[in-house]
Amino acid sequence: MRTRGSTAARTPSSGNTRRRGLVSAATMLPLALGLAGNMSAPTKPAAMPAAGTTSAYHAKSTACHPSLSSCPIFGCETEGTPHALVNEIKRQLPASGTPKNLAWEDFTALQQDADSTVGQDTDLDADARSRLHNLSVSSGRVSEGDLVQLAGFLVGNPHPNTGESVNCNLSGPANNDFHIPFASDPDQTPFQGIVVEMIPQNRPANWNIKVLKQIEAARRMVLVTGQLFYDNMHRVNPDQDDSLSGQPPRFSLFEIHPITSVAVCLRSDTSCDPSDRAAWETLEDFAKAKSAP
Repeated sequence: MRTRGSTAARTPSSGNTRRRGLVSAATMLPLALGLAGNMSAPTKPAAMPAAGTTSAYHAKSTACHPSLSSCPIFGCETEGTPHALVNEIKRQLPASGTPKNLAWEDFTALQQDADSTVGQDTDLDADARSRLHNLSVSSGRVSEGDLVQLAGFLVGNPHPNTGESVNCNLSGPANNDFHIPFASDPDQTPFQGIVVEMIPQNRPANWNIKVLKQIEAARRMVLVTGQLFYDNMHRVNPDQDDSLSGQPPRFSLFEIHPITSVAVCLRSDTSCDPSDRAAWETLEDFAKAKSAP
């Protein structure tokens, strides 16, 4: 595992060696959720979406159901439509088992595959989403929906979303996904990373923004496990000097979403070996230690 050094070369095109060989589910100290129901940055598209693409979905709307418990798996959308399918995928759990190891450079390759097959900021039906299966990564093959894991650092501003169709446009942190910028180095910006998300359905109390910000402030490495998901309703936004309005900073639209397990490095020098169980604690244990008198 690479330890943190100077920040001068830590950009998406630095060519630094990335972390590989992440731990299995057993060595991750999994905190399972009982849920209901760079790296070289890719070329930024020159044009904004044409009429009829998913940009129309990005506008805020009023709540379509009174509570999260009454919100259907397809959210505010009409069942069977591409946007309803996106919402369903955002809330589904990947199959249990050993997560597939992903390296940071894999997210560049995955985005390149998606650009050549399905594009960005556009509707995808089930047939189109099938093109996001059996994609080549450094450890073999991976598909959207697979259980994957990645080591990195929280950067930027972890925050709750402010109301999305998937959660019936309900307001408040308890009803919304936590949007977490995630990068390979603590000194990188969200533009050099990806997004990982915790969903609100049955989210443990210790999985909260305060704890996430404590992890970031401590500059602790974390191991994130969850579903590989392609956020086709946005565009990559990797250039801090030429940022796209309304698009979250990130060099790839592939996310870990929903997160199903998190482990926190116990060592302040961030030199944890993913295969060393004693080097890691669960997110819940980290939160309990922080709250202890």
